[in-house]
Amino acid sequence: MLLNEYEYLGSTNPFHVDNERKAVSYLTRVDPFSGATAKISEERARRNLGINTQLNITPIAHCDFCDYQTRTPLERLDHGCGAISVPNKFPWEKYDWITIYPPFGDHKLLLSDLHFDDLDRLIESSSDLAQICAQDQEVIAFMDFTNWGAFAGASQQHPHSQRKSITGAPDPRQATELARCRALWERHGRNPFDLLADEERGDGRRVVYDNHVYIGAAFAPSCPNEVILFPRSPVSHVLQMSPPERREIIRPALGLFPALFFYRGVTDLNIAIHQAPFRLMEEARSYYRWHMHIYPRRSRLPADRAGAELGFETGVIDVLPEVTAHCLRLWYQQGPKEEHVGKYDSGTANHTLVEAFRGFLQGNNHHRSRSLAGAAPEGARA
Repeated sequence: MLLNEYEYLGSTNPFHVDNERKAVSYLTRVDPFSGATAKISEERARRNLGINTQLNITPIAHCDFCDYQTRTPLERLDHGCGAISVPNKFPWEKYDWITIYPPFGDHKLLLSDLHFDDLDRLIESSSDLAQICAQDQEVIAFMDFTNWGAFAGASQQHPHSQRKSITGAPDPRQATELARCRALWERHGRNPFDLLADEERGDGRRVVYDNHVYIGAAFAPSCPNEVILFPRSPVSHVLQMSPPERREIIRPALGLFPALFFYRGVTDLNIAIHQAPFRLMEEARSYYRWHMHIYPRRSRLPADRAGAELGFETGVIDVLPEVTAHCLRLWYQQGPKEEHVGKYDSGTANHTLVEAFRGFLQGNNHHRSRSLAGAAPEGARA
């Protein structure tokens, strides 16, 4: 068993509160791939942390990315998918692009605005830029991440990704993952991503979607409501996928975004795509896997990164991954249901989210409604 080795149950020293002596159990979970540690107070995580979503977002009148023709450097790349990549004005790598997504002159401010075309553009533009980096012998690997929202570190409201070469020294997070995955493969004789999917499938509590792509709540999350996605096919890099394979891998992710928004109150997030270095792409098929992390960010207190995270790289998590998976799984299995929209601490309806949800349903025809629900193909398991 893989995950059993990375979970530890502990109990606090007894203490008194409200004239009652008590001790609290807590979980220590270690991500088998990255080695990152998560601490989960079970009592705290079982509390109903109310959804306090802020939707009074005012679009910036003069966005540099809406007006990219006049406000970004001239050496632009027009992707066949419709996205535009422009040089970063403040680069810190040899190749340093900002990928901007249509519609231009307008913003998609809410996660519920995403559609299949947006995800296709995300992965197709990633493949285009990775191909450029792969042809430069100085480049070790490719960095690919997306910021959505002010609390996710984005300087512009307009949805965009940042893609960069990696030169000189490898990215430490992915280098650690790669080394740990190779060690697990040598120990177990199987790709550890396949081992993880099999174990999670048997457990069932953290699985969101399970077909040709595995989607689940992270076993040892680095932030509340973290989600991981990876294909079942043995690919370690985006360049090992054909266009149909890329679409097949990315499209099941669509349901995650409205589900995180309406059911969990997430408005801001980061997306990071991890993949093998160029020189190890082929050998890494056996022990590594191209995969996507979705990191929701908090737009209110308690902050999602404080002393423990910054000083000790230990995530203090107040949402059980099993709860996250249950909520997201409802969206994938049943489609959008108003009864599951996030509520306040008191258990009463969050009217702001409910009104947005009703507008979401009214603004989508039957076909798009099924698409955004992440409707599973025939035979899908969840």
